[in-house]
Amino acid sequence: MSTKTPFLSFDEALNHLRGLGHCKVVAEETSLYEAYGRILAEDIIATCDLPPLDNSAMDGYAIAQGGSEQTSFPVVMEIFAGSMPEAPLKPGEAARIFTGAPAPGGADFVVPQEDCSESDADGKRRVELSRSYPAGCNIRRKGEDQTKGAPIVKAGTLLRPQEIAAAASIGLGQLKTYRRLKVGVFSTGNELIRPGTERQDGQIFDANHFLLRGMLASLPVELVDLGILADRREVVESALEAASKQCDVILTSGGAGGGDKDFVSATLSKLGKTTFWHLAVKPGRPFMVGELPDCVFIGLPGNPVAATVAFAFLARPLIEALAGSGFGEAPRQYVAADFEISSRKTGRREFLRGRRAVSDEGVKLTKYHSDGSALLSSLTFADGFIELKEDVSSVQKGDLLPFVSFDEIGLR
Repeated sequence: MSTKTPFLSFDEALNHLRGLGHCKVVAEETSLYEAYGRILAEDIIATCDLPPLDNSAMDGYAIAQGGSEQTSFPVVMEIFAGSMPEAPLKPGEAARIFTGAPAPGGADFVVPQEDCSESDADGKRRVELSRSYPAGCNIRRKGEDQTKGAPIVKAGTLLRPQEIAAAASIGLGQLKTYRRLKVGVFSTGNELIRPGTERQDGQIFDANHFLLRGMLASLPVELVDLGILADRREVVESALEAASKQCDVILTSGGAGGGDKDFVSATLSKLGKTTFWHLAVKPGRPFMVGELPDCVFIGLPGNPVAATVAFAFLARPLIEALAGSGFGEAPRQYVAADFEISSRKTGRREFLRGRRAVSDEGVKLTKYHSDGSALLSSLTFADGFIELKEDVSSVQKGDLLPFVSFDEIGLR
């Protein structure tokens, strides 16, 4: 890599990635039982009103007060969930009713059973109210949750339990979702071995594979473990060519630095093309995106923290877009700093490892004592990243800084 290679800014990189973020997977019918964690391919439209009828929000008594001040009412019927009222209530009548049961016509409100008392004299039941209630109280109205014909979940949504439940509530057994994006994951380097094997001098365990595997777990993808690539040109070429025929995306860790043994970029240029790979981001400067036939390539740095930053803020939104959910950025919250940086080199987007601390003074950010990009301990210390934009030259205690929770980027 030439030292004269121009740096791309963080925002320029994101804009370029947006241009690559076209959905690569086809839609298919998916059983509701298998739809969790998939991307919805077409809107879910309500097939009925929900609830389908006015119904009681609790166990109690449906009252037809009819505008009077009456507080004692004859109980003329019982209505259970799954049954229908025998007839509308007349003014001055009440019905014993249970949660979810259809409200009878004429009912003004439902009184919780704990706010009234029932008596039985000569086989005639009456209920006495202990206080007044406004009209409509404790009655769930027809269609107040969902209205027939209205979209209730938009295409592109990652289906969570609540969206699946919404589909189930209108009787849908299948949904049109996108096939899971197939992501092949390589690690690169002669020095790497997988945990569980005996380490020799000069070898290190492949932590990045498990880091990326965990971050991918929150995405609608199928992970293909492609193992560890040795630093040999013919091995890298053969492996990338074979993987490009099997996967929608190839994700590598390491081999993006441009050194004598970093053959990934050279192979990518030979088999396809490299889009960009030199960013004004700390950590995470060596980042590659390229294209192979029918496959997108993403090359992350080898240091664990740099790989995490590059994945979370650059690779993740691209993968989401390729999977059908659109290109988005992790939401930021602004939290007061409980640390100082007297002087900082500007011109780079920087991501510090930070942790929120709650005290009587509110929520404040502390940062890890070191900014090294190889320190996994900084990630176990933190619960998110503190973002310092390019023009930030110093930080004072109390400054509101953008903070990205690990929950938002798959590190939970």
